[in-house]
Amino acid sequence: MSYNKLLERQIRRNLKGVEEIPEEYKPLLQAISDAFDHNQADRAMIERSLDVSSQELNVANAKVRKSLLEIEQKNKDITDSINYAQKIQEAIMPSKGYIDELFGECFVLFKPKDIVSGDFYWFAEKNGRRIAVAADCTGHGVPGAFMSMIGNSLLNEMVIEKEITDPGQILQGVKDGIIHALSQTPGRGQQKDGMDMALCAFDEDNKIVEFAGAYNPLYLIRGGELEETRSDRMPIGIYEDDGGKTFTTHKIELQKGDVLYIFTDGFVDQFGGPKGKKFMGKRFRQSFIDIQKMSMAEQSDFLDKTIEDWKADPLQPGGESEQMDDILIIGIKV
Repeated sequence: MSYNKLLERQIRRNLKGVEEIPEEYKPLLQAISDAFDHNQADRAMIERSLDVSSQELNVANAKVRKSLLEIEQKNKDITDSINYAQKIQEAIMPSKGYIDELFGECFVLFKPKDIVSGDFYWFAEKNGRRIAVAADCTGHGVPGAFMSMIGNSLLNEMVIEKEITDPGQILQGVKDGIIHALSQTPGRGQQKDGMDMALCAFDEDNKIVEFAGAYNPLYLIRGGELEETRSDRMPIGIYEDDGGKTFTTHKIELQKGDVLYIFTDGFVDQFGGPKGKKFMGKRFRQSFIDIQKMSMAEQSDFLDKTIEDWKADPLQPGGESEQMDDILIIGIKV
């Protein structure tokens, strides 16, 4: 039965005694009936559309969930691979036991920015000389870690295989090896991958240390005063403005109680503090002077806490500034 007929019956119930609906009301009834029919048709169409949209949304959601699961699995695979690379990198670098055996009173503060690091440390003994290296490769994370493995291999070649113990010659040999390994050529637009490095060779018999540096200096604390031995202002790698220069070997006479530090630039370049600025060199140098009454282990803990406190920033999400770069400091007491 149409809505029009139903409406007529309802009206007759309410208007007892009226046999027929007056003709003038019939167009109105028809208009109401037509409006209802249109409403019902529109409602049916909307319900069909919603049903189709719901189905499409379910399909889209299923695709998104599948994509997210695939991304999560790929991220897990990549992270697992990087974690395994970390184990390889840790295995390549000398153990704490070996370092302690070589130098006795010393520490290595090593804080990678990512799982693997572009900073690396290297220790060895050859022909009566004990050698310590702090190196900072181009980049950090996986690219830096690849460079660190090249640098480690070249140091082994220069010192262990070729028995070169002069710091300037070692750095020059590593530089030549980097240029060859990466097929670097002079000229603008060429990739400039390489590393900065500080290298000390200790001659205990003659009570001297020889030092050479590519951008990174040597700090020596003696009698509460800090003495800096500057490095050469060129990297280990291709460098347009080196003018054929080679790395300089500096010879320093040692005294009992001297403490030497070599490091990379991650500590001084870290943003933080109350104003969100870099730690900077002046504050860094003062930190070494302030810790001289501490043991080497205590010095390492103090410096670690210092940089963590510097990173703390209540204005940043999570309450601290992001670590900007790998951090490496080596301290050796004579």
